[in-house]
Amino acid sequence: MNHREPGGSPMARMPVNRLLFHMAAPMMVSMVGQALYNVVDTFFVSHIPDSPEIVDYGEKAVNALTLAYPIQILMIAIGVGTGVGINAVLARQLGQKRREVASEPEVLSFYI
Repeated sequence: MNHREPGGSPMARMPVNRLLFHMAAPMMVSMVGQALYNVVDTFFVSHIPDSPEIVDYGEKAVNALTLAYPIQILMIAIGVGTGVGINAVLARQLGQKRREVASEPEVLSFYI
């Protein structure tokens, strides 16, 4: 539904509880998927058999995953933070009825 149609934006007409669930559900599914990916990845990596050259291969691989996980979370946090920041800038520009400024790619690239 276009927000310009009669009835307006879903954010203006939906009850808050339903709207909150409607907007949060995709993010919750994504976070659960990411957590399951890490658990399954750790499980399979921990079962890597030893080789003649490397003893405790699976344990060392799990240690590597443990070191990489915070870096992965940091990259996700930077991406989400950037998205939220750009959203705030766009909301401010659109709230001030300055659509021409909000639609300029230079403005968005400056904030990125």
